[in-house]
Amino acid sequence: MIRGIHAVAAAALAAALFAPAATQAQDYPTRPVTMIVGFPPGGSTDAAARILQDPMSQSLGQQIIIDNRSGAGGTVAAAAVANAKPDGYTLLYTVNAALTMNMYLQKNFPFNSKTAFSPIGVASDVVLALAVNAKMPINNVQELIDYAKKNPGKLSYGSSGVGSGHHICGELLKQKTGIDMVHVPYRGGAPAVQDLVAGNIPVAFGTLPALLPHVANGSIRIIASAEKGRLAEFPNLASINEIVPGVYNIGWSGLLAPAGTPQPIIDKLSTVMNAALKLPDVKAKMKVQGLVPLSNTPAEFASLISNEVDYWAKVIPSIGLQAE
Repeated sequence: MIRGIHAVAAAALAAALFAPAATQAQDYPTRPVTMIVGFPPGGSTDAAARILQDPMSQSLGQQIIIDNRSGAGGTVAAAAVANAKPDGYTLLYTVNAALTMNMYLQKNFPFNSKTAFSPIGVASDVVLALAVNAKMPINNVQELIDYAKKNPGKLSYGSSGVGSGHHICGELLKQKTGIDMVHVPYRGGAPAVQDLVAGNIPVAFGTLPALLPHVANGSIRIIASAEKGRLAEFPNLASINEIVPGVYNIGWSGLLAPAGTPQPIIDKLSTVMNAALKLPDVKAKMKVQGLVPLSNTPAEFASLISNEVDYWAKVIPSIGLQAE
């Protein structure tokens, strides 16, 4: 009898402890939610966040407000969210580089990517490409390599920031071909493409949505994708990996909350985001932006981040990059 009483008491205690979190998730959100994006408007990260903004706002019953905080390849925004109150009202939308690469390239990196966040889910794959200003006598990767070898130290390439996938691809290309190109980091992909169009830099890595409008008007030329293989939409476009094996981008964007955010809130946000990613309108908008919708669970996302952190711990030192 006493055991039965103890069992009932334990169950009641467990229910009492769980009830506040469950109620909190049921009521959440009761006010607007801020989604901090680590790059300026005009790039793929911002585009993906804004595509998800409306359908998620509608499902949650509260407005999601986009807050662009560029700097340090996404680290500024990520640090702001890592230090935010874990109540579900401050979220981070970021590319993987800010979480899995920057820690090896930036001195005094301000957080531990494996423990600073409560991952919600991956949202999209980011397609990266290599482009040159139209005035450059370069039409493919081999011509770029030949030009760089004939003109040592005269080429520079733009990226979305130190530690970005753009940066890593550029350094891998340099290492594997022995060419000399000066890295020019920007506060996001859009400013780098703007300077490429203006001729201030001859070469840049960029996302397809940022590059394609300028290809159409003839100001730049895409010479290769930075994916493992050819893109279904552009079967005639070679990948760098075909010419220089091992040079390709690992890129995704996803949504996270500060560590300690109640799990019921994380689960609710995961459900809402994954539902949005299945909407035909969202898929169509992402396709226009050169994005491929993805989805996974919070646990799968946490595992992905952890595995990538360990992967880049080996790769980045192997290409001679050090924290700056």
